[in-house]
Amino acid sequence: MNLLKSKKLLVGLMMLACSTFIAGCGGSEDKSASGTDVDSYPNKPITMIVTHAAGGDTDYNARLLARLLEEELGQPVVPNNVTGANGSIALEQYKDGDTDGYTIIATNTAALSGNEATGLSDFSYKDFEPVALYGKQAGENIVVRADSPYNNIQELIDASKANPNQLKFGVSMGGGVYVASVILDKEAGAKFTVVDTGDAANRLTALLGGHIDATSIPYSTAKEYIESGQLKTLGSLLSERPSMLPDIPTANETVKDLSVDTLYVVLAPKGTDPAVVEKLNKAIANVVNNNKEYKENVEKMNFQSPWVLSVQDTIKELDAQREHFMKYKEFLQ
Repeated sequence: MNLLKSKKLLVGLMMLACSTFIAGCGGSEDKSASGTDVDSYPNKPITMIVTHAAGGDTDYNARLLARLLEEELGQPVVPNNVTGANGSIALEQYKDGDTDGYTIIATNTAALSGNEATGLSDFSYKDFEPVALYGKQAGENIVVRADSPYNNIQELIDASKANPNQLKFGVSMGGGVYVASVILDKEAGAKFTVVDTGDAANRLTALLGGHIDATSIPYSTAKEYIESGQLKTLGSLLSERPSMLPDIPTANETVKDLSVDTLYVVLAPKGTDPAVVEKLNKAIANVVNNNKEYKENVEKMNFQSPWVLSVQDTIKELDAQREHFMKYKEFLQ
């Protein structure tokens, strides 16, 4: 748990270093959205803050959505990556920002809920105005090198029990993958040494290089390595098998509660006019449900089926995931 404490300290130092920048980029004196003309909204460019680095799945989904939202809304939607601490830097910086609807945040729910459950951040989705859940990741997959003797999740768990703390499981501290490692411990009795190896790209490199024995990375990241015979997947962390990958078993088929649904979500600063939120939700829903280019891209690049929820259903889903993660709060902090 020293790794998590170190990362919390780093977050605090980063936030302190950014304080002057935040003061310049935060909200105006008037935090109300009363001045927003909903009928003419939007009438200027919208900034979309992306909480994770360029090239990852959160960034890919956000940029695709932003580009197609421009056509839907008639105004530029400009992505801006503000990274650090598994998304918590950007979320902390913008949760109390301008409420006029011209700054929105794109993140993923595993980071949002995981950061709160681990104590990396002290806020939840309730500190924002949820706009829309607009996509489901094809699933974090528990993967091992192809020459590994383990062919399913149970074999990996059994090996960790037979050799306590000898097998290294790579995670990103504070995120959903770290939550999954705790569930493996508490629900299945797994005995891994949990190693903070950073984001999915770094976890992949560490696994291929033999620095860790297993990890979890998005299927879209692992696919070419699985197909080339360098890695094998033992199962997905999704709560149910995705329609596009029905042959990959879910981890919760082996271990009850071992699921982490990574969903992509757009948030607005707390206090944003509900009418603006609804207008944005409808625009996002139209892109996801009816734009052929969107469908082709998410299916081809991320193995996702188009999926989007209303504002109210988004809130319900966010609440359900938060409850699932917070069950393990005492073991995560």
